Amino acid sequence: MEGEKSEYYVLRTVPSKESRYLDNIQKVLSKKEGHGVRAVFSPETVKGYVFAEAIKLSSLVDVLRGVPNNKGVIQKPISFEEISKYLEKEGEKVTVHERDIVEVIAGPFKGDKAKVVRIVAGKDEIVIEPINAPVPIPITLTIDDVRVLKEENNGED
Repeated sequence: MEGEKSEYYVLRTVPSKESRYLDNIQKVLSKKEGHGVRAVFSPETVKGYVFAEAIKLSSLVDVLRGVPNNKGVIQKPISFEEISKYLEKEGEKVTVHERDIVEVIAGPFKGDKAKVVRIVAGKDEIVIEPINAPVPIPITLTIDDVRVLKEENNGED
């Protein structure tokens, strides 16, 4: 099995239950040997689907039999190129300055536009104030949770 060529498959599961589904698959895999499943992962951006690398479709289906939240396997294998876009790539270092206009891309304020009030020294955190809020409330977020929309480095408000 070590030298055999493996293929990539898409597993269907209940949306928002991907991590629990992965845990259940890992429990089954740890109890069985020679199952032919090499890897299973779930990207955060895809809801209701999990990807698996297996030697044969039949062995993958056997492993998944009885796993809670299993909705089946898409029979046709997919190429690694289709999966690779979901694998984490090293991102660019985000530079944020005071007075920049940013969009929150994660967390409860996702989609809100805000103005950077302060950059927390020594940490990758910033303090923002939402633009459309009736009362300006300072919110502390990590730099990774925002995307710079407009740089305001000219000293004007």
